[in-house]
Amino acid sequence: KAVVSTQSTGENTLYSESRLFINQTNFVKADHTLELFFDVELFMRKSEVLCCFLFAQYAKYGRMKTVDCVLAVSNYMVYMCNLWPKQKPSLKSRHRLSQLKYLDIGLNHQHFRLEWESKEASYKILVYDKEKCAKFLETFTLALPQTTQVFKISDSTISDIQELVFGIDKTFELSAKGKMYRQIMKNSTDSRWGIRDRMHMFRTYENCFPGTELVDMLMEEGDYKSRAEAMEMCHQLLVIDVLHHVKLEEQFKDDGTFYRFSADEPGYSAKQDYKIQENLNKDVLLYQLCYLDDKPKATPISVIVSNVKVFLTSEYHQWPLPRLQAPLPLHLRGQHFQVLHELDISQITMLIKNDKSLTLSSDTKCFDLTFATESALNDVAKLVSQLWEDIFGFPLDVCQQL
Repeated sequence: KAVVSTQSTGENTLYSESRLFINQTNFVKADHTLELFFDVELFMRKSEVLCCFLFAQYAKYGRMKTVDCVLAVSNYMVYMCNLWPKQKPSLKSRHRLSQLKYLDIGLNHQHFRLEWESKEASYKILVYDKEKCAKFLETFTLALPQTTQVFKISDSTISDIQELVFGIDKTFELSAKGKMYRQIMKNSTDSRWGIRDRMHMFRTYENCFPGTELVDMLMEEGDYKSRAEAMEMCHQLLVIDVLHHVKLEEQFKDDGTFYRFSADEPGYSAKQDYKIQENLNKDVLLYQLCYLDDKPKATPISVIVSNVKVFLTSEYHQWPLPRLQAPLPLHLRGQHFQVLHELDISQITMLIKNDKSLTLSSDTKCFDLTFATESALNDVAKLVSQLWEDIFGFPLDVCQQL
């Protein structure tokens, strides 16, 4: 099974046929065999030295499959090397470190993405463990050039989970944002914006605000990088009737034109607010990559836990889409998530833990999950147990299989 060992740290880094791997804690010091591979087969300059390396998987933009790999970073280059069972690593591609444009950190540090400007030079690195990913990124970011931009792409993933896994319509998500923005405008003590009675052409308009004030507020209180981006949000709120022009015009304008939130209209029904709250009660409490023991093979999946359910989903790792690459061809387009199985928290009867494996059992279903590390398993088991106890008032049976 072993491809390479890290004898310098007393660990063995194993890649089995199912591509499950042992936790890596040393990202700087390679063992003699791996160090020789880097020096002889990768590095092209005498002054080139290893900065850090990572055992993981990667999904290349425009390619369907994920591949086991060792990601090697020198002071000049970033190398992607494929790993196959019982074989030494093989170089797949190399890119200049100085030309790396974006580092995007994924939800719960399960993965990150590296993107260059050249064609198909975008790689989503799947780590399967938040502690391992966070520790590697601490080292990796020290080697990054100042021109590389670092972002978190959690919001995009959460939005896709809420829509594709939880079934929450994006209309409700936008409505919830509109409700939050209304509260900020309504309760603000800032003289630059607010909801109040305004006069124009000898006529009084109640509970309204100029469009430019809402854009000003979003730029300061929201996560918007330009007025155009903030205006796009305002227009979306206009389309779903969260706010409207006092004279019912259809376009949002960043000027002195008056707008009013629908909730400030006389006779507004609060039923929509209850619907919003009902849907947003399905928060993404945990997102974790692992494997489902789907005999005769292990299937890579994402475990997603909400307030009331555990979802086992397949994930298409081309998403979220990169910034600099051409659109995917039609035959490669697909949804970010697809639900394979779902299980109500209240229907779970027992959890069985065995090393890095966790069995979720109910009266009618049983799912065997394998995690990259014991800490990742414990995160899932602890959360599911707590949610179950919140429902029934006493602890869930958790068995340790010897």
